Amino acid sequence: MNEALLNDLRTYHDLLKERVQLENELKEMPRTLEILETQMLAREKKNHADIRQEYDKIEENLRMLRQSFTEAEMAREKAEHQMDGITNQREYEAVSKEIKEAQQKEDEYRKRIQEQERIFAEVADRLNRVEKSIEDLERQIAEKRAEINEKSAEKLAQIQAIATEEEEIANRIGADIKFRLERIIKHKPGEGIVPLRGAVCMGCHMILPASFVNQVRSTEDISFCPYCSRIIYYEQSEEDTIFEDIVAGALSDLVMEGEESEGVESEEGEDFGNGVSGRKSSKKRRKVTQEKIDFDLIEDDYEN
Repeated sequence: MNEALLNDLRTYHDLLKERVQLENELKEMPRTLEILETQMLAREKKNHADIRQEYDKIEENLRMLRQSFTEAEMAREKAEHQMDGITNQREYEAVSKEIKEAQQKEDEYRKRIQEQERIFAEVADRLNRVEKSIEDLERQIAEKRAEINEKSAEKLAQIQAIATEEEEIANRIGADIKFRLERIIKHKPGEGIVPLRGAVCMGCHMILPASFVNQVRSTEDISFCPYCSRIIYYEQSEEDTIFEDIVAGALSDLVMEGEESEGVESEEGEDFGNGVSGRKSSKKRRKVTQEKIDFDLIEDDYEN
């Protein structure tokens, strides 16, 4: 690949990676705020509503108990005043019974009021704590929103600056390459531009066909790995010698097999005649032309 083009691709690749990372960070930033608002704050508000409902119910019970206690107290006092006008034993017993019942009711209401006041104090304390928690969360959310807005503005400015640099290089590498490289960066881990070492793509580590390897090594154009779609360029390495030796050996074996088969064909022509010899010869030629380089052998050498 042309060195100037490769440098442009690398520069654009690095700018693109930085921009995509900034865009992902920008997308992730509001999620902390969403957690605070939609989960923690919403949960606390629901908890507050439930406690408030309980608080109001106990408050109403206390009001009714205090009212009943007051009524029992007034009934007792009224009966006690009636004691002054008693004229016989029967009236005395009736008024005494009324006073005793009123006192019992007072004692019962007093105990119930005390129990409800204890529960009410606990609920009121829980309500206060939840209200304070809501206030703290709302303060945190406000601070976080301000922080996110500030950082978002900074990242947007960085993204805009990178996009300007990208535009300058994009004019040289072309819109199609720009589109494909951007898809690689967004959807594939690691690097989007990788070297070819021997016959192996260093992005997906697949062994590539010899014809494609030769094309990448000789062309000035941009090549894409047929397996992982990354941009691939030739990088000279020790693996080249291994690859060339294997290919040379395979081709040598192919030539030798071809020569041997030609000898067999001539012998068969002498033994069986022209018609039979032609058929045998045709079969042998097809066999020779169908021979392929054993790339499993190449793969074994690289793995070893």
